Amino acid sequence: MKLVLSLLITSIVILLYSYFSQRNLLKKYRHNAIQAITSHEDMKQTLRTGLYNRFKREVEQEKEEDPYMFELFVADVMASVRGGELFVTKGSGDFGIDIEEHTPEGLYLGQVKCYGDFNLVGFAPIAIVHSQMIKQGAVGGYVVTTSDFSPNAYLYARGLNIELINGNQLVELWLQHLDGKREQYDALAFA
Repeated sequence: MKLVLSLLITSIVILLYSYFSQRNLLKKYRHNAIQAITSHEDMKQTLRTGLYNRFKREVEQEKEEDPYMFELFVADVMASVRGGELFVTKGSGDFGIDIEEHTPEGLYLGQVKCYGDFNLVGFAPIAIVHSQMIKQGAVGGYVVTTSDFSPNAYLYARGLNIELINGNQLVELWLQHLDGKREQYDALAFA
């Protein structure tokens, strides 16, 4: 009987050791994979292009995604990494504002643009966000794109408290969002 009990306890100790070793190894692999992705510009460019292709609108190829889906995606990412309470506005009558973000500091207004690499975002969306910031008493704003911004857009946004988030920065925020989700899953799964 003592031998069976001793074997049982030894087996349980070995299984627990194996479980925790594998769990820690998996966490290490995940961390290394995220580090590799976030540190390599080629990977960011691939992910950015993938985001554009996921949400793009091409009427002639009969692939027309609802732009609202991209707005929801960006709002989900922004809520995860910035906190606050985000609301995606309806498609018409929103006066160019796609996202309203309510934080303890105040209201932030956002606009999103799903553009390809050769379609840089100009200053017009920044002007719209700034105009609405003044009208609604917002403390800040942002414009998010899968592409990048024109030099005039960067110049125009200077000093307006409007953050310009290009495609690579969006990918970095998305990866932070995914990492946060993974940590939540790990906390639940391994609790």
